[in-house]
Amino acid sequence: MSLKFRIPAGEKIVVNGAVLTNTSNKAMHFSLENDASIMRERDILLPEDVKTPLENVYLYVQLMYIEPDSHDAHHKSFQDAAQIAFLSTTDNDERNRVFEIVGLVGEKNYYTALKLLQKYFKSVESES
Repeated sequence: MSLKFRIPAGEKIVVNGAVLTNTSNKAMHFSLENDASIMRERDILLPEDVKTPLENVYLYVQLMYIEPDSHDAHHKSFQDAAQIAFLSTTDNDERNRVFEIVGLVGEKNYYTALKLLQKYFKSVESES
């Protein structure tokens, strides 16, 4: 089954580590016919935008997802970031979230880990 998506004019996506830019002045429609790691520009967190320990966890999950050739280095950094995120809070919900992310990464389910963190970040934004 293929994955169909729309890329607005000027937006970038990452597919298996390659950055693709829609250089058209119109939206483009794609159909992805096989398994691939794909992220939209709006979901990508840049290192300079990291402000919290959980955002740092997100960064390294993202890197493992879109740069599988550098998995080992990113995984070590992820472990360090997860430990810091766990130790930086006494909130049980946040600590459980870190455990859940670590479990998903252990299963190499990076996409679900990213979605879980995105959902959390959106809930925190809406509370602000």
